[in-house]
Amino acid sequence: MTVGRPDRLLDRTRRRLFAVTLGLLALLVVGIGAATAVVGLRALDANVDAALHAAVDAQVAALDGELPSAEESQEPDDQAPFGQGDTVLLVLDTGGQVIQNRTGQSVAGLPDADAVAAAQSSAEDLRTIPSGDTTVRVLTVPFRSDGAISGYVQGGYLLTLHEEQSRSLVLAVLVVGVVGLLAAALITLLLTDRALVPIREGFEAQRRFVADASHELRTPAALIRANAEVLEREGLVAADGRDLLGDIIAEADRLGGLVGDLLQLAAWDETALTVAPVPTDVAVVVADTLRGATALAAERDVRLEVATPPAGAWALADRSRLVQLLLILLDNAVDHSPAGGTVHVRVLAGSAPAGPDAPVTIEVDDEGPGIPESERERIFAPFTRLAGTTRHGSGGTGLGLAIARRITDAHGGTIEAASPEGIGARFTVTLPGAKAPARDERRTPGA
Repeated sequence: MTVGRPDRLLDRTRRRLFAVTLGLLALLVVGIGAATAVVGLRALDANVDAALHAAVDAQVAALDGELPSAEESQEPDDQAPFGQGDTVLLVLDTGGQVIQNRTGQSVAGLPDADAVAAAQSSAEDLRTIPSGDTTVRVLTVPFRSDGAISGYVQGGYLLTLHEEQSRSLVLAVLVVGVVGLLAAALITLLLTDRALVPIREGFEAQRRFVADASHELRTPAALIRANAEVLEREGLVAADGRDLLGDIIAEADRLGGLVGDLLQLAAWDETALTVAPVPTDVAVVVADTLRGATALAAERDVRLEVATPPAGAWALADRSRLVQLLLILLDNAVDHSPAGGTVHVRVLAGSAPAGPDAPVTIEVDDEGPGIPESERERIFAPFTRLAGTTRHGSGGTGLGLAIARRITDAHGGTIEAASPEGIGARFTVTLPGAKAPARDERRTPGA
Protein backbone atom coordinates (compact mmCIF):
# COMPACT_ATOMS: atom_id res chain seq x y z
CA MET A 1 0.00 0.00 0.00
CA THR A 2 1.32 3.43 -0.87
CA VAL A 3 0.41 7.01 -0.32
CA GLY A 4 0.97 9.42 -3.19
CA ARG A 5 3.31 12.36 -3.46
CA PRO A 6 2.24 15.95 -2.82
CA ASP A 7 0.85 15.73 -6.34
CA ARG A 8 -2.21 14.42 -4.55
CA LEU A 9 -2.82 17.93 -3.25
CA LEU A 10 -2.35 19.34 -6.74
CA ASP A 11 -4.69 16.72 -8.18
CA ARG A 12 -7.32 17.64 -5.61
CA THR A 13 -6.85 21.31 -6.44
CA ARG A 14 -7.07 20.52 -10.16
CA ARG A 15 -10.31 18.61 -9.67
CA ARG A 16 -11.84 21.44 -7.66
CA LEU A 17 -10.69 24.06 -10.16
CA PHE A 18 -12.01 21.92 -13.01
CA ALA A 19 -15.37 21.44 -11.26
CA VAL A 20 -15.78 25.13 -10.44
CA THR A 21 -14.74 26.30 -13.92
CA LEU A 22 -16.87 23.70 -15.70
CA GLY A 23 -19.79 24.54 -13.43
CA LEU A 24 -19.56 28.21 -14.34
CA LEU A 25 -19.26 27.37 -18.04
CA ALA A 26 -22.20 24.98 -17.75
CA LEU A 27 -24.31 27.72 -16.17
CA LEU A 28 -23.27 30.03 -19.00
CA VAL A 29 -24.07 27.46 -21.70
CA VAL A 30 -27.38 26.54 -20.09
CA GLY A 31 -28.27 30.20 -19.71
CA ILE A 32 -27.45 30.99 -23.32
CA GLY A 33 -29.25 27.87 -24.52
CA ALA A 34 -32.35 28.63 -22.46
CA ALA A 35 -32.38 32.24 -23.66
CA THR A 36 -31.96 31.09 -27.27
CA ALA A 37 -34.82 28.60 -26.92
CA VAL A 38 -37.11 31.16 -25.29
CA VAL A 39 -36.36 33.82 -27.90
CA GLY A 40 -36.77 31.31 -30.75
CA LEU A 41 -40.04 29.93 -29.43
CA ARG A 42 -41.41 33.41 -28.89
CA ALA A 43 -40.41 34.33 -32.46
CA LEU A 44 -42.27 31.29 -33.81
CA ASP A 45 -45.34 32.23 -31.75
CA ALA A 46 -45.10 35.81 -32.94
CA ASN A 47 -44.96 34.67 -36.58
CA VAL A 48 -48.13 32.63 -36.15
CA ASP A 49 -49.95 35.51 -34.44
CA ALA A 50 -48.76 38.00 -37.07
CA ALA A 51 -50.02 35.78 -39.90
CA LEU A 52 -53.39 35.38 -38.17
CA HIS A 53 -53.75 39.12 -37.60
CA ALA A 54 -52.81 39.90 -41.21
CA ALA A 55 -55.37 37.45 -42.62
CA VAL A 56 -58.19 38.33 -40.22
CA ASP A 57 -57.64 42.09 -40.45
CA ALA A 58 -57.61 41.88 -44.28
CA GLN A 59 -60.90 40.00 -44.23
CA VAL A 60 -62.48 42.46 -41.80
CA ALA A 61 -61.43 45.33 -44.07
CA ALA A 62 -62.81 43.54 -47.14
CA LEU A 63 -66.22 43.01 -45.51
CA ASP A 64 -66.47 46.72 -44.65
CA GLY A 65 -68.95 46.01 -41.85
CA GLU A 66 -71.35 43.91 -44.00
CA LEU A 67 -71.97 40.16 -43.98
CA PRO A 68 -71.43 38.40 -47.34
CA SER A 69 -74.43 37.89 -49.57
CA ALA A 70 -75.94 34.47 -50.07
CA GLU A 71 -74.10 34.05 -53.39
CA GLU A 72 -70.77 35.05 -51.88
CA SER A 73 -71.23 32.57 -49.05
CA GLN A 74 -71.53 29.49 -51.29
CA GLU A 75 -67.97 29.17 -52.54
CA PRO A 76 -64.57 29.73 -50.95
CA ASP A 77 -62.45 32.60 -52.18
CA ASP A 78 -59.41 31.20 -54.02
CA GLN A 79 -57.61 34.46 -53.41
CA ALA A 80 -57.99 34.27 -49.60
CA PRO A 81 -54.75 34.93 -47.71
CA PHE A 82 -54.98 31.47 -46.11
CA GLY A 83 -55.20 28.58 -48.48
CA GLN A 84 -53.20 25.85 -46.69
CA GLY A 85 -54.63 22.66 -45.20
CA ASP A 86 -53.69 23.72 -41.67
CA THR A 87 -55.57 27.03 -41.73
CA VAL A 88 -59.17 28.20 -41.75
CA LEU A 89 -60.80 31.61 -42.12
CA LEU A 90 -64.47 31.85 -41.13
CA VAL A 91 -67.03 34.66 -41.36
CA LEU A 92 -69.63 34.33 -38.59
CA ASP A 93 -72.90 36.09 -37.92
CA THR A 94 -73.72 37.68 -34.57
CA GLY A 95 -74.93 34.31 -33.28
CA GLY A 96 -71.63 32.65 -34.09
CA GLN A 97 -72.92 30.67 -37.06
CA VAL A 98 -70.71 30.19 -40.10
CA ILE A 99 -71.71 32.43 -43.00
CA GLN A 100 -68.65 31.83 -45.15
CA ASN A 101 -65.61 29.54 -45.01
CA ARG A 102 -63.03 31.56 -46.95
CA THR A 103 -60.45 28.72 -47.16
CA GLY A 104 -62.82 25.83 -47.62
CA GLN A 105 -61.01 23.91 -44.89
CA SER A 106 -62.50 22.31 -41.79
CA VAL A 107 -60.67 22.37 -38.43
CA ALA A 108 -62.02 20.53 -35.40
CA GLY A 109 -63.13 22.95 -32.69
CA LEU A 110 -64.01 25.81 -35.01
CA PRO A 111 -65.97 27.94 -34.85
CA ASP A 112 -65.25 28.47 -31.16
CA ALA A 113 -68.28 29.90 -29.33
CA ASP A 114 -66.29 30.94 -26.25
CA ALA A 115 -63.96 33.02 -28.41
CA VAL A 116 -66.97 34.69 -30.07
CA ALA A 117 -68.50 35.51 -26.68
CA ALA A 118 -65.21 36.96 -25.45
CA ALA A 119 -64.81 39.07 -28.60
CA GLN A 120 -68.16 40.80 -28.02
CA SER A 121 -66.71 42.96 -25.27
CA SER A 122 -63.23 43.53 -26.73
CA ALA A 123 -61.54 44.44 -29.94
CA GLU A 124 -60.36 40.89 -30.46
CA ASP A 125 -59.84 37.54 -28.77
CA LEU A 126 -56.68 35.48 -29.21
CA ARG A 127 -56.38 32.01 -27.67
CA THR A 128 -55.10 28.47 -28.18
CA ILE A 129 -57.59 25.59 -28.07
CA PRO A 130 -57.32 21.81 -28.49
CA SER A 131 -58.08 20.35 -31.91
CA GLY A 132 -57.90 16.57 -32.09
CA ASP A 133 -54.32 15.44 -31.47
CA THR A 134 -52.92 18.94 -31.77
CA THR A 135 -53.86 22.53 -30.91
CA VAL A 136 -55.07 25.48 -32.92
CA ARG A 137 -54.36 29.17 -32.52
CA VAL A 138 -57.61 31.13 -32.87
CA LEU A 139 -58.08 34.87 -33.46
CA THR A 140 -61.63 36.28 -33.40
CA VAL A 141 -62.31 39.88 -34.43
CA PRO A 142 -65.77 41.53 -34.57
CA PHE A 143 -66.69 43.86 -37.43
CA ARG A 144 -69.28 46.66 -37.09
CA SER A 145 -71.79 48.60 -39.06
CA ASP A 146 -73.11 51.89 -37.69
CA GLY A 147 -71.43 51.11 -34.37
CA ALA A 148 -73.16 47.77 -33.89
CA ILE A 149 -71.52 44.35 -34.32
CA SER A 150 -72.51 42.84 -37.67
CA GLY A 151 -70.54 39.62 -37.34
CA TYR A 152 -67.13 38.12 -36.67
CA VAL A 153 -64.12 36.91 -38.56
CA GLN A 154 -62.46 33.92 -36.91
CA GLY A 155 -59.12 32.69 -38.14
CA GLY A 156 -57.52 29.45 -36.99
CA TYR A 157 -54.06 28.01 -37.50
CA LEU A 158 -53.29 24.37 -36.71
CA LEU A 159 -50.07 24.29 -34.69
CA THR A 160 -48.86 20.89 -35.89
CA LEU A 161 -46.00 22.33 -37.96
CA HIS A 162 -45.40 25.01 -35.36
CA GLU A 163 -44.98 22.39 -32.62
CA GLU A 164 -42.61 20.38 -34.81
CA GLN A 165 -40.54 23.50 -35.41
CA SER A 166 -40.56 24.24 -31.69
CA ARG A 167 -39.38 20.71 -30.85
CA SER A 168 -36.69 20.93 -33.51
CA LEU A 169 -35.51 24.22 -32.07
CA VAL A 170 -35.35 22.85 -28.52
CA LEU A 171 -33.55 19.70 -29.74
CA ALA A 172 -31.04 21.79 -31.68
CA VAL A 173 -30.39 23.92 -28.60
CA LEU A 174 -29.90 20.79 -26.47
CA VAL A 175 -27.51 19.21 -28.97
CA VAL A 176 -25.48 22.39 -29.30
CA GLY A 177 -25.49 22.75 -25.51
CA VAL A 178 -24.22 19.19 -24.95
CA VAL A 179 -21.52 19.60 -27.60
CA GLY A 180 -20.61 22.94 -26.05
CA LEU A 181 -20.36 21.40 -22.58
CA LEU A 182 -18.14 18.58 -23.85
CA ALA A 183 -15.90 21.07 -25.60
CA ALA A 184 -15.86 23.27 -22.49
CA ALA A 185 -14.95 20.24 -20.34
CA LEU A 186 -12.03 19.38 -22.62
CA ILE A 187 -10.79 22.95 -22.78
CA THR A 188 -11.21 23.38 -19.01
CA LEU A 189 -9.25 20.19 -18.35
CA LEU A 190 -6.38 21.37 -20.55
CA LEU A 191 -6.38 24.85 -19.05
CA THR A 192 -6.44 23.65 -15.44
CA ASP A 193 -3.54 21.30 -16.13
CA ARG A 194 -1.55 24.14 -17.66
CA ALA A 195 -2.49 26.53 -14.85
CA LEU A 196 -1.05 24.14 -12.24
CA VAL A 197 2.26 23.57 -14.05
CA PRO A 198 4.05 26.49 -12.29
CA ILE A 199 2.73 25.33 -8.90
CA ARG A 200 3.83 21.76 -9.58
CA GLU A 201 7.27 23.00 -10.63
CA GLY A 202 7.43 25.07 -7.45
CA PHE A 203 6.65 22.00 -5.32
CA GLU A 204 9.31 20.02 -7.13
CA ALA A 205 11.89 22.78 -6.68
CA GLN A 206 11.07 22.97 -2.97
CA ARG A 207 11.39 19.20 -2.60
CA ARG A 208 14.77 19.17 -4.31
CA PHE A 209 15.97 22.02 -2.12
CA VAL A 210 14.87 20.26 1.07
CA ALA A 211 16.50 17.00 0.00
CA ASP A 212 19.75 18.66 -1.08
CA ALA A 213 19.97 20.85 2.02
CA SER A 214 19.25 17.88 4.28
CA HIS A 215 22.01 15.82 2.68
CA GLU A 216 24.43 18.71 3.08
CA LEU A 217 23.49 19.17 6.76
CA ARG A 218 23.73 15.50 7.74
CA THR A 219 27.52 15.27 7.59
CA PRO A 220 28.31 18.47 9.62
CA ALA A 221 25.76 17.47 12.24
CA ALA A 222 27.32 14.01 12.59
CA LEU A 223 30.82 15.49 12.81
CA ILE A 224 29.79 17.98 15.51
CA ARG A 225 28.33 15.21 17.63
CA ALA A 226 31.28 12.86 17.05
CA ASN A 227 33.83 15.54 17.98
CA ALA A 228 31.86 16.51 21.07
CA GLU A 229 31.72 12.88 22.18
CA VAL A 230 35.49 12.56 21.72
CA LEU A 231 36.03 15.65 23.88
CA GLU A 232 33.74 14.23 26.56
CA ARG A 233 35.18 10.72 26.45
CA GLU A 234 38.82 11.83 26.54
CA GLY A 235 38.21 14.37 29.26
CA LEU A 236 39.61 17.19 27.16
CA VAL A 237 37.15 19.73 28.52
CA ALA A 238 37.38 21.33 31.94
CA ALA A 239 34.74 20.36 34.49
CA ASP A 240 32.93 23.68 34.25
CA GLY A 241 32.56 23.17 30.49
CA ARG A 242 31.02 19.71 30.55
CA ASP A 243 27.49 21.01 30.82
CA LEU A 244 28.06 23.12 27.73
CA LEU A 245 29.48 20.04 25.97
CA GLY A 246 26.36 18.10 26.90
CA ASP A 247 24.24 20.86 25.41
CA ILE A 248 26.27 20.66 22.21
CA ILE A 249 25.67 16.91 21.97
CA ALA A 250 21.95 17.34 22.68
CA GLU A 251 21.56 20.04 20.05
CA ALA A 252 23.54 17.94 17.57
CA ASP A 253 21.10 15.08 18.22
CA ARG A 254 18.21 17.46 17.71
CA LEU A 255 19.71 18.73 14.46
CA GLY A 256 20.30 15.16 13.30
CA GLY A 257 16.68 14.31 14.04
CA LEU A 258 15.49 17.33 12.08
CA VAL A 259 17.69 16.38 9.13
CA GLY A 260 16.37 12.82 9.26
CA ASP A 261 12.78 14.03 9.25
CA LEU A 262 13.46 16.34 6.34
CA LEU A 263 15.06 13.54 4.34
CA GLN A 264 12.16 11.25 5.13
CA LEU A 265 9.59 13.80 3.98
CA ALA A 266 11.58 14.54 0.84
CA ALA A 267 11.88 10.82 0.06
CA TRP A 268 8.13 10.29 0.48
CA ASP A 269 7.41 13.25 -1.75
CA GLU A 270 9.65 11.80 -4.43
CA THR A 271 8.68 8.13 -4.38
CA ALA A 272 5.67 7.50 -2.08
CA LEU A 273 5.44 6.06 1.40
CA THR A 274 5.23 2.29 1.14
CA VAL A 275 3.79 0.13 3.89
CA ALA A 276 3.23 -3.61 4.12
CA PRO A 277 0.16 -4.01 6.31
CA VAL A 278 -0.49 -7.43 7.84
CA PRO A 279 -2.78 -8.52 10.68
CA THR A 280 -1.05 -7.02 13.73
CA ASP A 281 -2.04 -7.02 17.38
CA VAL A 282 -2.01 -3.28 18.06
CA ALA A 283 -2.33 -3.86 21.81
CA VAL A 284 0.95 -5.81 21.86
CA VAL A 285 2.76 -3.22 19.71
CA VAL A 286 1.55 -0.37 21.94
CA ALA A 287 2.61 -2.19 25.13
CA ASP A 288 6.07 -2.96 23.70
CA THR A 289 6.55 0.61 22.48
CA LEU A 290 5.54 2.12 25.83
CA ARG A 291 8.04 -0.08 27.69
CA GLY A 292 10.80 1.40 25.57
CA ALA A 293 9.52 4.97 25.97
CA THR A 294 8.99 4.88 29.73
CA ALA A 295 12.59 5.83 30.51
CA LEU A 296 12.45 8.83 28.16
CA ALA A 297 9.21 10.01 29.78
CA ALA A 298 10.67 9.55 33.27
CA GLU A 299 13.56 11.86 32.38
CA ARG A 300 10.95 14.57 31.78
CA ASP A 301 9.04 13.66 34.97
CA VAL A 302 6.02 12.33 33.05
CA ARG A 303 4.31 8.98 33.63
CA LEU A 304 2.92 6.75 30.89
CA GLU A 305 -0.22 4.72 31.46
CA VAL A 306 -1.67 2.25 28.99
CA ALA A 307 -5.01 0.47 28.75
CA THR A 308 -5.45 -2.30 26.17
CA PRO A 309 -8.19 -4.88 25.64
CA PRO A 310 -7.28 -8.26 27.15
CA ALA A 311 -8.16 -10.12 23.97
CA GLY A 312 -5.97 -7.94 21.80
CA ALA A 313 -6.87 -5.54 18.99
CA TRP A 314 -6.05 -6.73 15.51
CA ALA A 315 -5.56 -4.28 12.66
CA LEU A 316 -3.97 -4.23 9.22
CA ALA A 317 -0.71 -2.43 9.97
CA ASP A 318 2.97 -2.28 9.17
CA ARG A 319 4.59 -2.90 12.58
CA SER A 320 7.67 -0.73 12.03
CA ARG A 321 5.59 2.18 10.75
CA LEU A 322 3.13 1.73 13.61
CA VAL A 323 5.96 1.94 16.14
CA GLN A 324 7.23 5.09 14.41
CA LEU A 325 3.72 6.59 14.61
CA LEU A 326 3.39 5.75 18.31
CA LEU A 327 6.78 7.22 19.18
CA ILE A 328 5.85 10.48 17.43
CA LEU A 329 2.59 10.75 19.39
CA LEU A 330 4.24 9.78 22.70
CA ASP A 331 7.08 12.26 22.24
CA ASN A 332 4.56 14.98 21.39
CA ALA A 333 2.39 14.15 24.43
CA VAL A 334 5.36 13.99 26.85
CA ASP A 335 6.75 17.25 25.53
CA HIS A 336 3.43 19.04 26.14
CA SER A 337 2.67 17.53 29.54
CA PRO A 338 3.64 19.41 32.73
CA ALA A 339 6.11 17.96 35.24
CA GLY A 340 4.38 15.27 37.27
CA GLY A 341 1.75 14.82 34.56
CA THR A 342 0.50 11.62 33.00
CA VAL A 343 0.10 10.55 29.40
CA HIS A 344 -2.76 8.07 28.90
CA VAL A 345 -2.71 5.63 26.00
CA ARG A 346 -5.78 3.55 25.21
CA VAL A 347 -6.39 0.91 22.57
CA LEU A 348 -10.00 0.25 21.62
CA ALA A 349 -10.73 -2.88 19.64
CA GLY A 350 -13.55 -3.19 17.13
CA SER A 351 -16.57 -5.09 18.36
CA ALA A 352 -20.07 -6.13 17.35
CA PRO A 353 -22.12 -5.14 15.44
CA ALA A 354 -19.19 -3.94 13.32
CA GLY A 355 -17.62 -7.40 13.47
CA PRO A 356 -14.21 -8.80 14.41
CA ASP A 357 -12.46 -6.80 11.67
CA ALA A 358 -13.92 -3.44 12.77
CA PRO A 359 -11.48 -0.50 12.94
CA VAL A 360 -9.05 -0.31 15.83
CA THR A 361 -8.62 3.01 17.64
CA ILE A 362 -5.59 4.34 19.51
CA GLU A 363 -6.03 7.35 21.78
CA VAL A 364 -3.13 9.33 23.25
CA ASP A 365 -4.07 11.95 25.87
CA ASP A 366 -1.77 14.50 27.49
CA GLU A 367 -2.33 17.06 30.25
CA GLY A 368 -0.92 20.03 28.38
CA PRO A 369 -2.58 23.30 27.40
CA GLY A 370 -4.67 21.71 24.64
CA ILE A 371 -5.11 22.67 21.00
CA PRO A 372 -7.32 25.54 19.83
CA GLU A 373 -10.11 24.32 17.57
CA SER A 374 -8.89 26.53 14.74
CA GLU A 375 -5.49 24.80 14.82
CA ARG A 376 -6.57 21.16 15.03
CA GLU A 377 -6.15 20.54 11.32
CA ARG A 378 -3.27 22.89 10.64
CA ILE A 379 -0.94 21.14 13.12
CA PHE A 380 -0.64 18.20 10.70
CA ALA A 381 0.99 20.41 8.06
CA PRO A 382 4.82 20.26 7.88
CA PHE A 383 6.75 22.82 9.97
CA THR A 384 3.67 23.83 11.97
CA ARG A 385 4.25 24.54 15.67
CA LEU A 386 1.97 26.18 18.20
CA ALA A 387 3.82 28.88 20.08
CA GLY A 388 3.95 28.53 23.86
CA THR A 389 2.32 25.12 24.04
CA THR A 390 5.32 22.99 25.03
CA ARG A 391 6.65 22.74 28.53
CA HIS A 392 10.07 24.06 27.55
CA GLY A 393 8.71 26.62 25.12
CA SER A 394 10.96 25.40 22.31
CA GLY A 395 8.74 22.82 20.66
CA GLY A 396 9.92 20.31 18.09
CA THR A 397 10.69 20.55 14.41
CA GLY A 398 7.07 20.74 13.34
CA LEU A 399 7.47 17.61 11.22
CA GLY A 400 6.42 14.82 13.58
CA LEU A 401 2.67 15.16 13.20
CA ALA A 402 3.01 15.61 9.44
CA ILE A 403 4.85 12.28 9.32
CA ALA A 404 2.20 10.72 11.59
CA ARG A 405 -0.55 11.74 9.20
CA ARG A 406 1.28 10.31 6.22
CA ILE A 407 1.74 7.01 8.03
CA THR A 408 -1.97 6.77 8.89
CA ASP A 409 -2.95 7.81 5.36
CA ALA A 410 -0.72 5.08 3.96
CA HIS A 411 -2.57 2.55 6.13
CA GLY A 412 -5.94 3.81 4.95
CA GLY A 413 -6.64 5.15 8.43
CA THR A 414 -7.21 8.55 10.01
CA ILE A 415 -5.66 10.72 12.70
CA GLU A 416 -7.45 13.56 14.45
CA ALA A 417 -6.68 16.03 17.23
CA ALA A 418 -9.07 17.31 19.88
CA SER A 419 -9.26 18.77 23.38
CA PRO A 420 -12.21 16.85 24.85
CA GLU A 421 -12.47 18.76 28.11
CA GLY A 422 -10.79 21.97 27.05
CA ILE A 423 -7.59 20.91 28.85
CA GLY A 424 -4.99 18.67 27.30
CA ALA A 425 -4.92 17.19 23.82
CA ARG A 426 -6.17 13.88 22.49
CA PHE A 427 -4.82 12.33 19.32
CA THR A 428 -7.05 9.60 17.91
CA VAL A 429 -5.70 7.16 15.35
CA THR A 430 -8.06 4.78 13.56
CA LEU A 431 -6.67 1.83 11.62
CA PRO A 432 -8.48 -0.72 9.43
CA GLY A 433 -9.35 -3.78 11.48
CA ALA A 434 -8.35 -7.34 10.70
CA LYS A 435 -9.40 -10.78 11.79
CA ALA A 436 -7.02 -12.40 14.26
CA PRO A 437 -4.94 -15.05 12.48
CA ALA A 438 -4.65 -18.61 13.73
CA ARG A 439 -2.36 -18.90 16.74
CA ASP A 440 0.39 -20.66 14.82
CA GLU A 441 0.39 -17.86 12.22
CA ARG A 442 0.87 -15.01 14.66
CA ARG A 443 4.17 -13.16 14.70
CA THR A 444 6.15 -12.78 17.85
CA PRO A 445 6.00 -9.30 19.43
CA GLY A 446 9.43 -8.45 18.16
CA ALA A 447 8.84 -9.63 14.65
